Amino acid sequence: MPIQFHLLLLASALVLVTGCMSTNVANSEQIELNAMARASNADITPIDAIRQASAAYEEAIAAELQFYAPSHMENAREKLQSALKLSKDAREPEEKIAAISAAFAAKKLVADAYSNKATVELTLSRVLEHRKVLAELNTDTIHPKLYHKATVKLESLIRDIEGGRLASAKNDEASVLEYYAKVEIETLKTTYLEKAIQKLDEAKSNNADDLAEVTYDKAEEAVDYAGEFIERNYRDREGVRRVCDIAHTAALHAYYVAEEAEKIIEIDAEDAEQYILYVGGLLQLINAEVGIKNLAAMPPREQARSLAEAVKLSSMTYSTPAIEQAPRKQSAVVPVASAQPSLYIEFEETESDE
Repeated sequence: MPIQFHLLLLASALVLVTGCMSTNVANSEQIELNAMARASNADITPIDAIRQASAAYEEAIAAELQFYAPSHMENAREKLQSALKLSKDAREPEEKIAAISAAFAAKKLVADAYSNKATVELTLSRVLEHRKVLAELNTDTIHPKLYHKATVKLESLIRDIEGGRLASAKNDEASVLEYYAKVEIETLKTTYLEKAIQKLDEAKSNNADDLAEVTYDKAEEAVDYAGEFIERNYRDREGVRRVCDIAHTAALHAYYVAEEAEKIIEIDAEDAEQYILYVGGLLQLINAEVGIKNLAAMPPREQARSLAEAVKLSSMTYSTPAIEQAPRKQSAVVPVASAQPSLYIEFEETESDE
């Protein structure tokens, strides 16, 4: 029987028994034909061919080729399954050749998967680097649905490369990178800004928008500013942490100002006196550490200033030999953008007539 006719019959038999190889591998038909040709002249048993292909497949799985060449690995798995199925009842030469051919095709697909990985790493290097950033941010845990969608988008590009659609993969890379940036921004907002948003919501639930309207508005501005900062400067990690800390402090401030305002909003004269004494008692707690004489004889503002000066002086004069000998680290002053809202309400001071 002519070899061409023999191969044609074998190819027809393989199609009937195993079906066509899954699509999306650029040279899948050629792989099938070459495997058939090699199998018809191979001096190897179906079991040995399957063992060799299975070993190659397992090594490829360990090398994470199911990520870098999913279509190749899926097709290789299908071919291995077909080879095993064919080998069970293989008695005629054509049946044995069919099993060997399927094993050869699986091994070739695995070999090509390594080549595809190299192409992916070169072609999609920016997306792969961005994927590492999301992994470092624990996006898979913080936003699993967004991370999954990002992975699916990358996989689509990889499958385009496997199918020989390299130009399409390059054209679509920009939109995938844009989506990865959005996912990174959402992850940063959840990681650093969410606690400020939650505390601001708590403040509003305590009527801070009515009881401490100005303070609440400033906290809201700080949270909005932090969100906008992240969107514009998401790679400035120190800046992101700084503005989110400021927003969180502002939200806490609004919460506690409202909490205190609720206590005094409708109090009578006697309760007002008790509240002022309560505030004075808080100042006296600090004074117990610095010892200013007759602190209660001063107006509350002067008490606060005197305490601040005393604490500052105490921190400058207190030292130990170890502290004196140790190099002093200068505190870094972080400039704050002029557009950023201030945390505190400014009051004009009035000079005393005395």
